[in-house]
Formats: sequence, structure tokens, C-alpha cells
Amino acid sequence: MPGGHAGADCGTEAPWFTVRTARSDEFDRVGEVTYLGFGHGGPGATQPDPERLALLRGAAARAEVGDLLVAVDAAGRILGTASLLRADSALVRQSRGGEAELRLLAVLPEARRRGIGEALMIEAIERARAWGAPALVLDTGPANERSQRLYHRLGFDRLPERETIPASRGGYLAVFRFELGG
Repeated sequence: MPGGHAGADCGTEAPWFTVRTARSDEFDRVGEVTYLGFGHGGPGATQPDPERLALLRGAAARAEVGDLLVAVDAAGRILGTASLLRADSALVRQSRGGEAELRLLAVLPEARRRGIGEALMIEAIERARAWGAPALVLDTGPANERSQRLYHRLGFDRLPERETIPASRGGYLAVFRFELGG
């Protein structure tokens, strides 16, 4: 674990960044980081449809129904984000039986491969456990092998029987579950 877990209120700390809950004055930037982290900011990048764009940019809505996590560097720059959603949220799409759901894990392209995504995941697991959720569930694109390797490394199990939502580039979203024992 990068830096270890520092508690649900404090977040996870690593030598050069901290994972914590986003502040309301950061919501616009969190939306921008999510948009850029999903590859929509570069030259020639594909643009999401209006519904997807509203979800990517809608950090305030995600914060209302869960915990909007951010990874920030020592200067306070947001490097990555993830949305931990409660089971009863209208934004969940895989949650069943009280499972917490992680959506929109995104790290800025220039900050990748430095442990930020993993730290966000570890913090989400700990917070979902503190909520008393029985498990944490998420989905990802079927070709997103880098993320899938991270999920397996952290102890998530793939659930092919729950893979029913078509992915934007073909196939079905890959579903993963982490048993919390709650």
C-alpha cells in the first residue's frame, strides 16, 4: 500500500500525494480531471455523448450520493479521482444487495504509473468497508487490461455472469467484485 492507510477521515498518504474526500470548491476541477483521465482532452480525442459528458463532469452529483475521492499532490493539484457510491444511488449500475460501487476512476495521463490509481482503490475499499457494505463492485471496458490487472492484484474477482452492459467499443463491460466481509 502506498504510504499506508491513515483513516477514513484523513485518507491515504503517499510520499508525494494524499487521497482524501474532494471539497466542494474542487468539484469543477474534479470533473475536468475525470474528463481528461478518460482520454477526451487530447488532440483528435473522441468526445463523449452529452449524457456521458454530464456524468464525467458531474462531480457534485457524485459527491451527493457517495464519497468523491481525490489524489492531490503537495501543491494541492488534483491528479486523480474516483467516485465511491452507496448502493441506493441512482448512479450505480452494477451494485446488488447493498454493494458499494466504484465509478469513474481516472488519473491524469501525465500522473499515471505512479501508484495513484492503486491508492484511490485502496482508500475506496477501506471506506466501503467502513460503510458496512458487503462488497465493492465496479466495471471497466473489456479491453482495459491495465486496470483489470490492478483489480486482480488488489484481490477483486471477475464476475462474467454479471457482464450484461454493452461497452462503447464493443463487447460487454467487465465486472469485478471485492468481498468486504460486511
